[in-house]
Amino acid sequence: MLAVLALAVGLGACGGDKKQEQKAQAPRVAPTPSGEASISGTIALDPALKDQVGKAPLLMIIASTSPESGKPALVVKREADASFPYDYKLTAEDITLVGSSFQGKMYVTARIDPAGMVGPPRPGTFEGAYPGNPVPVGSSKVDIVINKSY
Repeated sequence: MLAVLALAVGLGACGGDKKQEQKAQAPRVAPTPSGEASISGTIALDPALKDQVGKAPLLMIIASTSPESGKPALVVKREADASFPYDYKLTAEDITLVGSSFQGKMYVTARIDPAGMVGPPRPGTFEGAYPGNPVPVGSSKVDIVINKSY
């Protein structure tokens, strides 16, 4: 009986050290807004644009820290032969702007460009933006309708 009690006290002491280590490390970890560091949602195509877009469009999902299309985007995720509705998820692995981090608030847009180019829209480009932009990283249900034609 005494041996069991000694073992229980010894194990309790080991767990206490781990808890103290965890408490010491906790302030070093940056908090995330909610859940996983991602932005996700669904992209739909306005039915009025369906015949203009083509059968196998190149969809680009763009996340930027600025609402201006002339500024470099943090993420440009290209999806060939997209079909709609299209479920998407952006994470830090999708960053295309070297030296950037996936945190803070983002302006999320979706675009179909015949040349697959980013930047200001050109004739033949179709675009949509999340109406609640900017969204914090960690957001879900960031649904977009592609409803503009240039």
